[in-house]
Amino acid sequence: MNTRYFVMIAGILCLAFGVAVKAEFDQHASQQQLKQLKENIRELGNWLTKANTEKSGLSRQLQKIEKDIARTTIEIRELSARSKKLTTQLQTLRKQEREQLASLNVQKDTLIKQLKAIYLQGKQPALKLLLDAEDPQNLSRYIRYFSYLKDARGEKIERFKASLDTLESTRRETLSQQAQLAKNTEQLKQRKLQLTEESGQRKNVLQKLEASIASGSEKLQKLQADQSRLEQLLLEVEEAIANIPLPQDATPFSQQKAKLPWPTRGKVQERFGSRIAQGKLRSNGIRIATKGNTKVQAVHYGRIVFSDWLRGFGLLLIIDHGDGYMSLYGNNSSLLKETGDWVSAGDLISYSGESGGASETGLYFEIRRNGKPLNPAKWLRK
Repeated sequence: MNTRYFVMIAGILCLAFGVAVKAEFDQHASQQQLKQLKENIRELGNWLTKANTEKSGLSRQLQKIEKDIARTTIEIRELSARSKKLTTQLQTLRKQEREQLASLNVQKDTLIKQLKAIYLQGKQPALKLLLDAEDPQNLSRYIRYFSYLKDARGEKIERFKASLDTLESTRRETLSQQAQLAKNTEQLKQRKLQLTEESGQRKNVLQKLEASIASGSEKLQKLQADQSRLEQLLLEVEEAIANIPLPQDATPFSQQKAKLPWPTRGKVQERFGSRIAQGKLRSNGIRIATKGNTKVQAVHYGRIVFSDWLRGFGLLLIIDHGDGYMSLYGNNSSLLKETGDWVSAGDLISYSGESGGASETGLYFEIRRNGKPLNPAKWLRK
């Protein structure tokens, strides 16, 4: 080998080592960043507790009930999915059982016919063949045929036993699945009753909250306080993630105008900039009316930087997309992602609802750049 060859090999090894070291470093850096992010977000806990508290304590009750409802809803969804899976498995097992039983009956009939034939031949079938043979030249062929028949009959008996064992195993599995399905169905029934009770509690708290806000000016003050609270949260979050950049290979959010997928399916009930609170305030986002528990998806790649309950916005998710861009998803019935989770466009992140005291089911959606609200209509696909 010449010197140039050694130099080339050394270069390749150095490059490979460098890539491996870089990958390990990037992974370590990412883990450190995630740890730092979670620590920073955790520090928001004290601020969030104060922000979600009011003198009457009704907001705190609403927060607890809506979080309970979210957990119950998730449990119901999981139990329903499990029931569906168990039902499908049970149908498959019952089909297998019918097919195995039919095959077993065919094997049984075949064996019975052979046993009857052997019985009719008598106890010494080989000797009978010898005595009854008209042509001695065919004797060896008859005996050989009988030997094959005997071997084949033994194999059929063994197959019959194996088929019988398989059928019994399938029946045991079917009974087990039936028991699991019954247990799952009972749990689902209990969770639905629990959800009905929690929904009733929520309704009572909302009525008390509504009664506590007597005048239009008090409603305006509440909406102003809700908006101010969200602005403060965004400032706190921006500070928490200031030194935690997104991967460089991510598609810039700034290039996504009129390209983003809609976060959920439904009719836009409240447009960006529309007058609210008797014309005293403007909406910083859009409100999309949906059926209860409609799927909500991330509109772009990013990292979850907030996943919790906030007064006025209920169960809220905030995704950081880098370069100061964020998307906000409020009034959800349940959240499926936690702080620090990475998401891509189209990923399921929550289900729409009416948390936060919303009067109608839907999703409140915002896009922000450095804290400033942007019109989502300019970013979402037409």
